[in-house]
Amino acid sequence: MRIRKKKRIALALGAGGARGIAHIGVLKALAESNIPVDFIAGASFGSIVGALYSIHMDTAEIEGRLREYMQSPVFQEVKEEIESLENDKTRTFLEKIQSTIKKGYFYTRAMRRNALITPEDFVANIKELINDYSFDDMHIPFKCLSVDIITGNPIVLSDGDLCTALQASCATPGFFPPVRLDGLLLVDGGVAEMIPVGLAKTFKPDYIIGVDVSRDIIPIEDPEGEITHSLDVVFRSYDITRDFMNVYMSKEIDCMIRPDIGSYDWTDFELLDIYIEEGYNAAMAKIKTIRKDIYWF
Repeated sequence: MRIRKKKRIALALGAGGARGIAHIGVLKALAESNIPVDFIAGASFGSIVGALYSIHMDTAEIEGRLREYMQSPVFQEVKEEIESLENDKTRTFLEKIQSTIKKGYFYTRAMRRNALITPEDFVANIKELINDYSFDDMHIPFKCLSVDIITGNPIVLSDGDLCTALQASCATPGFFPPVRLDGLLLVDGGVAEMIPVGLAKTFKPDYIIGVDVSRDIIPIEDPEGEITHSLDVVFRSYDITRDFMNVYMSKEIDCMIRPDIGSYDWTDFELLDIYIEEGYNAAMAKIKTIRKDIYWF
């Protein structure tokens, strides 16, 4: 007699800012296809989606919560701050210096603090999404990843205050403030793993599904116009390094899902519908393979 048994599945939801909204579409496709998730590991925005799904187990609830959050005053304030910086990236280095003089308020804040967004605003944004939920409210075992910039060690967060844990996992360097916790100074988990494969392995699963929402590396058509100063070289080099790291990480994953969301910026929250649709499509394309892989006799 043959007994059909399902392998235990861990879902590794990667970093990518607003692009991480695509995780909702992936979760929706898995749920519709009756592919149960036993564990969830999240980094950066993947940790927010993962935490909400572990609590509600309903993608419609998560989507509704995100839409409501995006209309809130706390989100709109942060969005204006980030858009001001993002828009300035299109200028030459000299123009940025001139802009600094004209908009001294903005740049003075950025230079005198360790993040663009204040700790108070950061906490308010996370609480707007999470409310008073805690790790105890989760129906699916969940862990999120952060990095201690003092020691350089990755830090696994799976208990304690959920809001603080998610702040630590989402603390994008330079934009959101590091989180102090038990003598550690924590920043975005994506600094260590854009796709939290190592974190997923701590659950000791039989099968890992990774979701990569990082930006595509697109050849530069106008190097003279787009690479104008040293910071452009630094950021471009970082993106290339990240892309190579993801290639090596994918070898540790049983099934990789990569939504087709091109090079949309990590701040493009208004593309929510596109992200969810592409996440759903990418996951549905893998369902047949996943079904074949996760059952043994």
